[in-house]
Amino acid sequence: MAFLNWLRRPGEQEDAADLGISLEDDEQDSTPEAASAGARRPSANKAPAGPDDYDAVAAIEAHIRWKAKLESRLFGTNSRPLVADQVFRDNRCPLGRWIYARGSLRFGTSNTYADLKRYNAEFHRYAGQAVLAFNSGQREEAIHMVTTGEYTRASTRVQQTLARLFAEAEQRQQH
Repeated sequence: MAFLNWLRRPGEQEDAADLGISLEDDEQDSTPEAASAGARRPSANKAPAGPDDYDAVAAIEAHIRWKAKLESRLFGTNSRPLVADQVFRDNRCPLGRWIYARGSLRFGTSNTYADLKRYNAEFHRYAGQAVLAFNSGQREEAIHMVTTGEYTRASTRVQQTLARLFAEAEQRQQH
C-alpha cells in the first residue's frame, strides 16, 4: 500500500462529533452520535474498520479537531468550567483511544510509537494546565498557554510523530 493511501482512505474518518473532551454545556456532546465514543463510520461499500484502519491523516485530523474544540471553548464567550480531569487524560481523545488500543496492537514495539504516546501525554498535560487556568478565572492566561509555548510545540510534535510513524510503517512494508 502506498504511503498516500495511508494518508487518506475515502469513507474512513473519525466521527466529527466525538472529540473526546467533556464540555458540560455543549449540546452537541449530548447527541446520540457523541454517545457512540470511538465509533467510526465506514463507507457503505467497505467492511467495518479493523485494527489496522487508522491512517496518518485521520489521526492528525482527530488531534486537530479535539484541539480546535478545546480552543474554541477557551476563546469563546462561554465561561462555564471545562472538565480538567478529562482533558489531562491522554487516553480520552480519539487519538489517545487509538494509541492505547489499535495503535498499540500495530506499533507497540516501535520507538516512534513510544515517542507518540509520550508526546500525546505531554500535550494533554499542557492542555489540562490551560483548562485549570481557565476554570480559575484566568482566561487570558489560558489563551496565552494554548497560543504559545509548550502546548503548541507538543501539538506539533504529536502531528510530526504521527507522520513519521506511518512513513516508517510504509518503509517496513516495502522491504
